[in-house]
Amino acid sequence: MKMKYLLAALLPLAAATSAFADDASSSADMIKRGAYLATAADCTACHTAPNAAKNQQFGGGYPLASPFGVIYGTNISSDKQFGIGNWTDDEFVRAVRDGVGKDGQQLYPAMPYDSFTKMKRDDVLAIKAYLMSLPGVHAAPAKTDLSFPFNQRWGMTFWKWFNFDKGELKNDPTKSDDWNRGRYLVDAMEHCGTCHTPRNLTMGMDNSKAFSGGDLGSWVAFNITPDKNAGIGNWSQQDLVTYLKTGDVAGKASASGAMAEAIEHSLQHLTDGDLNAIATYIRSVPAIADDKQTQPRDSFGKPATDVFADRANAVPFDKTASALFNSNCAACHGQSGGGIGKGFHAYPSLFNHTSTGAADSRNMVSVILGGVQRHMDQGEVMMPSFANQLNDEQIAQISNYVSNQFGNPAGATVTAKEVAKMRKAADLTYPPKIEDGTQK
Repeated sequence: MKMKYLLAALLPLAAATSAFADDASSSADMIKRGAYLATAADCTACHTAPNAAKNQQFGGGYPLASPFGVIYGTNISSDKQFGIGNWTDDEFVRAVRDGVGKDGQQLYPAMPYDSFTKMKRDDVLAIKAYLMSLPGVHAAPAKTDLSFPFNQRWGMTFWKWFNFDKGELKNDPTKSDDWNRGRYLVDAMEHCGTCHTPRNLTMGMDNSKAFSGGDLGSWVAFNITPDKNAGIGNWSQQDLVTYLKTGDVAGKASASGAMAEAIEHSLQHLTDGDLNAIATYIRSVPAIADDKQTQPRDSFGKPATDVFADRANAVPFDKTASALFNSNCAACHGQSGGGIGKGFHAYPSLFNHTSTGAADSRNMVSVILGGVQRHMDQGEVMMPSFANQLNDEQIAQISNYVSNQFGNPAGATVTAKEVAKMRKAADLTYPPKIEDGTQK
């Protein structure tokens, strides 16, 4: 997961004016605007190594898993040797919007230039001004070294023929300013389709099904179209704004995985005006249904009653699925699964929740394995990882129990073999490793 720290300089920008004002009249204003735009584009997510120190921000090295191997984020700091310190404006714009590096090499679309191509040139240059205002990171990140034929970057030229619609996004004069600003944020800056749009055979975005959900391996990027069952059709404008700002809407959803990181590093720092613009636009896109989702994801589930019986009869914690839930989950999510507490630090209910109500339960398994951690302006949100405490069969049992009891029974099909595959993808072990490399 992309666990990084935003620069302190970004934190006060939640009160900044809209990122889409006229060009800055001074370099200081341009840098400030560039900082906001870099936050909106979530540049730190891929261009800062995991657990990097604050003085190593934008130094590259973040490993991005792909079906073809690991792609490492590049150094985009102001360093002249390893970063962009010697890049011209045209070279930087070409890399961001066209996917072509300084020396003419084709960039892999792990860099979402198929979305960033829609950005305004002035916005790209404001981001460059901000990056150049920061100290450089004098270090070369790990080098991307894919196997043949994927190491032949010239092949990306053919990929672009099928998947790259080059060109800056233009306003639709028939729509409101909020709608146009929201589309620019969603389609260009925040590149939401990168995760939430399914992929075609060439791994490009299938824009005929835009925002209908994406496969992220061990995670699912949910359908965010206005469909009432599969998507967000029963969410209000304020529900969406609250979720983007805090990562949590009681009785509906709490963010985890890549979405939690996007909220932590980017969305929570946007102005309320821009968050409302995002909500306005995303609620207007065509609704796309999913036959597997027969009712709204947040409408499933009911309180549990078997926890009390397990406790009264002293059922061993590992003998039944409900006993596993009792010993590992009930302390925070409540004996009934209804959550504990109210407000920002509440433990969420497991029923009336979009993750447990999904027909695909991968997100729930991934949360049990890896936990949740969001560094928010309001404080820390955390759920511990159970990868070191529960084996694959136990995690499958808990997941299926939660789906049946609190969520969508269609998701109660997880096997220990599937959990093992997801555990391996996340590089998590059971039993836990100890310092000498052996296991307990």
